[in-house]
Amino acid sequence: MPFNSTIPRLPVELLEEIISSAWNMPLSSSDRIMLMRSSALVNSTWADIYDLLSSRDVYIPSSAFADYFLQRLRAQPPAGPKQTLRSANVACQNLHIQLANVTGADKHAHIPMGSVLDDLLEGLDAWSLTPNLRRLTVEYRDVGFDDVFRRISLASLPAQVTHLELLYSFSPGMLAWPLRSLQELKEAKQSIKWRLTTVTKVSVIGAGEKTVKNLTRACPNAQVANS
Repeated sequence: MPFNSTIPRLPVELLEEIISSAWNMPLSSSDRIMLMRSSALVNSTWADIYDLLSSRDVYIPSSAFADYFLQRLRAQPPAGPKQTLRSANVACQNLHIQLANVTGADKHAHIPMGSVLDDLLEGLDAWSLTPNLRRLTVEYRDVGFDDVFRRISLASLPAQVTHLELLYSFSPGMLAWPLRSLQELKEAKQSIKWRLTTVTKVSVIGAGEKTVKNLTRACPNAQVANS
């Protein structure tokens, strides 16, 4: 996504809208990384606004960025009047990660970013980080509905997170039989390896009724909305 360093001066409010809209678009991991790198090169005003927005609504596009993010959370914020705003640990309110099946229609396939999510949640819990984090969004692409129930790391979800959002999508060209395989889900309670009693809202997009029923069991105090 190219940027022109000679863009005319715009009101800060308009720049905030532009950057927020771009940042919250459903981008691929590579496009998001390009946006991250480009945003530091436009001008200082753009970079400052981007830093504030991206620190509040955090997207994890790669394992390298996850490591950097944890380091930044644990770092001491700079001294001065902007200390609170510049503290990534205080600023983070929403955390978004995409888990994609990169090896085809196999519901037991290796999901590279799955281990990144596991390590990230365990790190947040172990170091008592992100006190203002309220929403975790997990975006699944070509991944079976059962993955979330086998992901033990969700037991480490910080207690301050009250909203769990799960987004499911599948490649348009996927054949019918592998798609059905990915979407199969048993209703047995034994398949759920975690419980979240502090989550009060669960948003699900693209999943089936059995997934919603299991989420209701896993999050007994939450209102589960499926669309």
